[in-house]
Amino acid sequence: MQFHSIPRSPESAAPMYLGRTGMNAMSAAAPQGVGGARSMRLAALGHALMQHLETPLVVADAGGTVLESNPAATRRIEHCEGLWLDASGRLAVRQGGRWVPISKWHTELVAGRSVTLALEAEGPAMQLTLKPMAVHDAGFGSATWVLATIERVVLTRADAMRRRFRFTRTQARLAEMLCQGMRPANAAEALGVKISTVRTHVGEMYEKTGTHSQAQLVALLHAC
Repeated sequence: MQFHSIPRSPESAAPMYLGRTGMNAMSAAAPQGVGGARSMRLAALGHALMQHLETPLVVADAGGTVLESNPAATRRIEHCEGLWLDASGRLAVRQGGRWVPISKWHTELVAGRSVTLALEAEGPAMQLTLKPMAVHDAGFGSATWVLATIERVVLTRADAMRRRFRFTRTQARLAEMLCQGMRPANAAEALGVKISTVRTHVGEMYEKTGTHSQAQLVALLHAC
């Protein structure tokens, strides 16, 4: 069982990083004996585990060139579900309606800092996490690899309301207060605004949710 490899440009296939070619070279050069056999078993186990991971996972170099990808990630890339590869095999993420290469965060990654990005794709809210890994090998030298994983974002009720109904932050806070049974006058005091401002917000919330009364609004919000 093999780890799925995404086709990439000839330049990016050079053996300076441990893609499939690099792993084979290491296996061939590994010392024969207990240590070499153990390393080969661990490598095989790692490949098998990656193959069965449901979490989309990509291994890239610090410049964003994809070295390896498991099937879950490959499907997303092939269907451009928030991820894409350019002609040189470099990973890009969709932001603001355009494709941005992850090399944009090269400085942060080589400095050892993880980067988390919202993934623009249909369906549940997802995020892409880029985790740098310093790789040191006597035969291949030192390099920074990037482990990219896609995970579902766990939203609070306020976040869910903002995403579903396009509430502002203040409206989401007000919605939480109304769901807790707070009266508009008390909510205005808690927010530090006039009651007229709260009424304006509630009116806008009616329009955004298609409701016509506070009771309808609260019932709908409780369902979020």
